[in-house]
Amino acid sequence: MNNTDKSSTKEKEAISIVLGNFAQALSNGEINAVVNFFDHDAIFIPDGMKKSIAANELRKTDTGYLKRVDFRIGFTIKDITIENQFAFVEAFAATTQNRISDLKPVEKRSIDFFVLKKLNENWKIYRYIFNNVQELELI
Repeated sequence: MNNTDKSSTKEKEAISIVLGNFAQALSNGEINAVVNFFDHDAIFIPDGMKKSIAANELRKTDTGYLKRVDFRIGFTIKDITIENQFAFVEAFAATTQNRISDLKPVEKRSIDFFVLKKLNENWKIYRYIFNNVQELELI
């Protein structure tokens, strides 16, 4: 393995750790921690939203929703491509949350796409979009 391969492997491991920690912050409902994973110019485009959300607006949207619905998420990374200071990540996500209307647990699967930007040796989420592909009611 040459130095470029070692560097790339190290960067991919760092990105995997960032996304794992991001999932943990989401699952803990820690919106202030969640926001810190995003670059100041980041854009978040959740499934079904009519507009994108700037990272600095995420704090304003927090009403304790993640904790109220007992939101949990985990990512399985499919591919990471690194080009200069940007990384492109394809992932699958599995989530569970309690439906607000009846508090029944619902499991969802999504395809997630991240663009991360390296700033001062740290990877930050620059763009994040996901598409729900399956919803299962847990009985």
